[in-house]
Amino acid sequence: MPFNTFISSIADLDRCTAAPDLTEVLIEPMLLARQGRVGEKAAQELAIAARARGLRPVLVWDALMPQQAMEAVGERLRTWDFAAFAAVRVNDLGAAAWMQEHHPTLPLHLIAETGNHNLSALQGWCELLGHTLERLILSIELPEAQLVQYCQALPVPCEVLGAGPILLFYSPRSLLADPLHAEDEDATHIAATIAFEDHPDRPFPTVETPHGTLMFLDKDQFIGDRLESLWKAGLAMVRIDLRPFSPAPDAAPNIDRICQQLLSAPATLRQQWHRPTRAPFFNANRTTALIPRMKTRRLDPWRNQAIAEVIAGEGGSYVVFRVLRPFHLTPDTQILLPTGDRLPFPANCNLRTLQGVPTSQGEADQLLLTDWIKKAVTGSLLLAGSEE
Repeated sequence: MPFNTFISSIADLDRCTAAPDLTEVLIEPMLLARQGRVGEKAAQELAIAARARGLRPVLVWDALMPQQAMEAVGERLRTWDFAAFAAVRVNDLGAAAWMQEHHPTLPLHLIAETGNHNLSALQGWCELLGHTLERLILSIELPEAQLVQYCQALPVPCEVLGAGPILLFYSPRSLLADPLHAEDEDATHIAATIAFEDHPDRPFPTVETPHGTLMFLDKDQFIGDRLESLWKAGLAMVRIDLRPFSPAPDAAPNIDRICQQLLSAPATLRQQWHRPTRAPFFNANRTTALIPRMKTRRLDPWRNQAIAEVIAGEGGSYVVFRVLRPFHLTPDTQILLPTGDRLPFPANCNLRTLQGVPTSQGEADQLLLTDWIKKAVTGSLLLAGSEE
């Protein structure tokens, strides 16, 4: 039952070495990681020390960066000795591209915890990153049945958070320093609790670092006592995140004891956890259950006859259609709006593929672009002119 955890000191490494089944450590330099606490030199020294102890050091690069910051960081990384690390975890495809260009043999771990809840999307990342992708970090919003399915269906090993804080919100912006009138401009971490006016009794832990602001749920994720089906399905790694309970300079207090309890008495560990625990999506994720009821039913009678549907668009720029069934564009093709109104498909509107090739026809499940069509909002249907 392989575990990994975050580290930021030699003391952390010593505890990890003593922890049963803990095979990998996650190292967060301040330059690259949202919650990073170690300097560039210290990060590389920790990686070397981890290897000497038989642990697998993984560099964490999960900060989101605009292009200018990415270029500046890239220049600093050119002096790094990446040979000390066994893999790099990335959250941004720009970081993945930089690693593939400059260190193509170093394996990548893609953090797919946000906005990657369907199998086809995850398979797409596997195809895009190719042989350099070593692992996918899956979202805790996937129920147990889906986690089992994905572990079996995906071509790369998977990881999930077994115990630790649940991230609710992340922004690259500074949202605490100004409101709190922070005086220490050199402070790398500001910790606070935030409560909303309508729920003042629920304080949410919040942290600001040089890479932005993170807000967490007031309860922690814990599935350490419910892992059997995931192990049987081939889950490769379970992450234990102890950073919120760690006085500087450490990040993994008591990790040796915690790993032992995960193996011998996980239910007891859950009861003894630092904060209240839950697994909000492990049984089922019903957050989208009401969406069908929120959608207009006005267009339902025409859905079986529709040849395409508007799925996205940007005002003044373009509209994206998903083809529902093969068609050939004709002068009497119409657009049916959610209001029930119909628009003629503009004669001068260029229909083209995602590669920019002009076309007058579509194949099922193909995505096609057009110039901007006023009023053609998401959900609008494209109908052959003879449909009534």
